[in-house]
Amino acid sequence: MLKNVFRYIFSVYALLAFLPTLIIAYIVYVVVINLSSQKNMVRNTHQVSSAWAYIYYAMIFLFVKIKNKNAFDKNKVYVCISNHRSLLDVPAWAMACKHPVRFLSKEEMTKVPVFGYVLRRVYLSVNRSDRNDRFKSMTKMKETIDAGTSMFLAPEGTRNKSGNVLLELKDGAFRLAIAAQVPLRVLTLYNSDNLLSPIKLFSLLPGTIYGIWENPIETKGMTENDISKLKEQARAIMEKNYLMMKNAK
Repeated sequence: MLKNVFRYIFSVYALLAFLPTLIIAYIVYVVVINLSSQKNMVRNTHQVSSAWAYIYYAMIFLFVKIKNKNAFDKNKVYVCISNHRSLLDVPAWAMACKHPVRFLSKEEMTKVPVFGYVLRRVYLSVNRSDRNDRFKSMTKMKETIDAGTSMFLAPEGTRNKSGNVLLELKDGAFRLAIAAQVPLRVLTLYNSDNLLSPIKLFSLLPGTIYGIWENPIETKGMTENDISKLKEQARAIMEKNYLMMKNAK
């Protein structure tokens, strides 16, 4: 009972801290977007995202510990993926990527008043219920990679509210990596759902989110016939690393 009361009070505090930091971040985003060249915008806005995540999480006593986050070749482009169990994952993803990436977002997020302006310029969006839009988003992501910018996707498609380690993985991220012939990098996060339930919004606790970047999976020479094989390889990695982190606690 007392723990639930604490979770609620702490969640209210986190929300009150979130709003002013987000407004400040929005102003910085707008300035950076308008002052950056198209070539440098992703790198600069990613730095804003990472800085905001570090500052906000420090304010609410959340910490993110990621293994192998420096193991990126700055001269390479990747398709990055991660499991998704909580709203806390999104800032953690920004903190986990020292390598600039562009995220894929649900289209409805880009329609949020005021903040949609930033999201439309920083993220790529997709309407998952529209097959044509999914095809267009795949084309845009491929163009982004061809232009030298890595992409970050959550192949489960939504937060995992089940009791399983992972939901079914969608093909998109794996299809993209193979189409672009770039390495796939797999990030596995643990503990974010214990700190903030995907079901109960006002259930936040301070603590640490853990993560592991696996070594890149090369896709050169792979074809569409290898999508299922690549997907199962990524699933095996995430399940292994998730259970390893869970059993270590």
